[in-house]
Amino acid sequence: MTSNNTKNIIFLLVLSGLPQSVAASSKTKLIIKPTVCMVKRLGDICQMTVKVSWQSDQLIDACLFQNDLQLTCWQNVSVINTDININLDQDMLFTLKNDQQIFANQNVKINTALPNKYRRRLRANWSFF
Repeated sequence: MTSNNTKNIIFLLVLSGLPQSVAASSKTKLIIKPTVCMVKRLGDICQMTVKVSWQSDQLIDACLFQNDLQLTCWQNVSVINTDININLDQDMLFTLKNDQQIFANQNVKINTALPNKYRRRLRANWSFF
């Protein structure tokens, strides 16, 4: 899970290093709901249907990726509202992009219903109280 966080940080650093003209030229908003998937235990696969909507100020060709997996593509559109079935086993980054540029991205997190088995003790073992 830490390698995924590292990938996300590197991705954001690369994205922040893009020229302002590329980042500012696209005002595309990507919304994926729900943004959290509940599983019983860490490592379980979450299957859910998400509502994907995005809107751009111009007609674009774009594909939606789940990390490196291409989910679906659209051509010459500016507004999309659709449902997509996804499977997650860890936090995932969804990216709307084409060959030349990244338009928008959003994370979907996994939460567990059961707490971790081991927790840090709040007091020392040697306490008299």
